[in-house]
Amino acid sequence: MDYKRLKGNRRVALGLAIITALLLLAVLGPGLSGQTYHQQDLGLTNQPPGAGHWFGTDSLGRDLFTRTCYGARISLAIGLVTSAICLVLGVLYGGVSGYAGGRVDEVMMRLVEVISSIPFLLYVILLMVVMGPGLKAVFIALGAVYWLTMARMVRGQVLALKEREYVIAARAVGAGPWHILSRHLIPNAGGPILVTMTLIIPEAIFTEAWLSFLGLGVSAPMASWGVLASEGLEGLRNYPWQLFFPALLISLTMLAFNLVGEGIKEALEN
Repeated sequence: MDYKRLKGNRRVALGLAIITALLLLAVLGPGLSGQTYHQQDLGLTNQPPGAGHWFGTDSLGRDLFTRTCYGARISLAIGLVTSAICLVLGVLYGGVSGYAGGRVDEVMMRLVEVISSIPFLLYVILLMVVMGPGLKAVFIALGAVYWLTMARMVRGQVLALKEREYVIAARAVGAGPWHILSRHLIPNAGGPILVTMTLIIPEAIFTEAWLSFLGLGVSAPMASWGVLASEGLEGLRNYPWQLFFPALLISLTMLAFNLVGEGIKEALEN
């Protein structure tokens, strides 16, 4: 990876700046507003943005800035946890499949194809029936699907790297498969793994947003950006700010992580 090129990439710098701002909003934002997450005031329902309520209020008089900040915590946590699940499962599964090769690889990849053929919404509905709606079901549903992309990518990288000279030399001195995978193959596939993780985060956040928009994601009293956007749609004509702010933050998050991911990809190609 060309770190000098990466460091000088303005799009990466912009993406990291937006991500930092979003993290600060999630951590520090609720303390800045002077409002609590559940605080209701029916005398202040559907108020427009102003000095007292920076993002306005909702139909129950709750401060939307505070709720949006808490929503940032949930949405960003979903993206990061899903990415971590994909990292662990995808790297291990893809690494073993690619290194073993032959019939083992064929069986493992047929299993991936079978899992991929099942519609994502079916996973979600089954988990909602078994576990009930909530954050845990969202984590499991997203993790059960998105690790497949990582597994395929890692398998391809391992297949390309396992016949390199340094791997053959490691086998010649008696290094075992796990040692070769953990010390040679996976570290040398680190760049593509990082790109894939970076791109999975916004995809998971957006997927949770539309699941919550459909009523299949995070359940009350928690409110992700998707839940806030769904609630804001009901009053779009009269109270457009209720939809605008969560939708804006979803868009900025996707833009930021995609800018960083594309910047890392360009650095790897040079």
